[in-house]
Amino acid sequence: MGRIVQFALDNPKTISFLSFQPVSFTGRDEDISDDRRHAQRYTLSHLAHDVKDQTGLGEPTRDWFPISFMSTFSDWADNVHGPNNEWGQLSCGCHPNCGIGMALMIDKETKEAVPVTAFLNADRLARDVAKVNDGARGKTLSMVGIALALLRNYDPFKAPTHFKISDMMKKMDKSFGATGKDYGSVKGDRTKADIEKRRADRWNFLFIAGMWFQDLFNYDFRRTEQCIIPYATQEGEISFCAYNTGVGWRNIIEKMHMTATLTKWYEEHGRHEIFAGGKKVGMAHQGHKLELNMQHVNSEANHTLDDLGIAKNAREEKMRARDEKIKSDAESARMAKLYREHVLGEKPIEGLVRLDAIAPAKPVAARTEEPVAGD
Repeated sequence: MGRIVQFALDNPKTISFLSFQPVSFTGRDEDISDDRRHAQRYTLSHLAHDVKDQTGLGEPTRDWFPISFMSTFSDWADNVHGPNNEWGQLSCGCHPNCGIGMALMIDKETKEAVPVTAFLNADRLARDVAKVNDGARGKTLSMVGIALALLRNYDPFKAPTHFKISDMMKKMDKSFGATGKDYGSVKGDRTKADIEKRRADRWNFLFIAGMWFQDLFNYDFRRTEQCIIPYATQEGEISFCAYNTGVGWRNIIEKMHMTATLTKWYEEHGRHEIFAGGKKVGMAHQGHKLELNMQHVNSEANHTLDDLGIAKNAREEKMRARDEKIKSDAESARMAKLYREHVLGEKPIEGLVRLDAIAPAKPVAARTEEPVAGD
């Protein structure tokens, strides 16, 4: 975890968002051993603590907030832009347990990084902004209200060295487009000049987030009811977690509408090319300007599960179960042979074949007789 975050910190002019997916035991094969589940279980709490322990950034109980926390500020932006605006703000109204995030303010020149919630009382700020939203007093007063809220909750002594409250207000304006100032277009017709204009800002707002999809060991129907990621299926709209976990709607829908098995499809259409296992992928240009930590690049792969003798996936578990059954059957046959010889007193006879070892004769195909001349 720390190496990935450090990679983003080393390249603040390029990377502005990290999204992690902690382990969720889902898919078409939900059968998992307790050993593998205990060894591989990784939650959002682990994420927050690992970032703290491995990078020294963020306090888990202070700097990590639910993703839906941003909805308060989206509501404020909608109040500012008014009901006649072409587009509303993106608002995440999912359950608080669905995901968490931490924001870092990074100086692109010195690469100094500080959690935004270390110098901004985010909890009280959100409550203040909510009151501004409830007032709904129009664009001007809404902008004045959030400016006062930022001033009230900003601590300059805990902010990055060169960061000022005016920079904070500029970042808010840039994110929500409140004043209408041109920071460079973000629409589909944006140009390279627009991108360079937006990136001219000295400060990078790096967001580290984690989304924890449910599995059979933490399923919560209340979260499913508030799901904001729907699947469009032949049977209608189904929420993400209900489709992939819980009762396994994915398996049900696929079986109901399956047109061919994977084996049959491969027989008719062949297998598609897979780029994996160290195979080189043809790329016209492989250069980059990213800063790499060669110690991290050349570090060995994680072999914790191998050292513990725990399977890494369902395929390994099935292979081990198969090998264990073969070994068990062979041992049972050996013990049965010893029992017959030493308990029942049976003596093996050279050349004698056991009846249960004789394979049944293959059926002979019916033979049509040749017609006799003169018939």
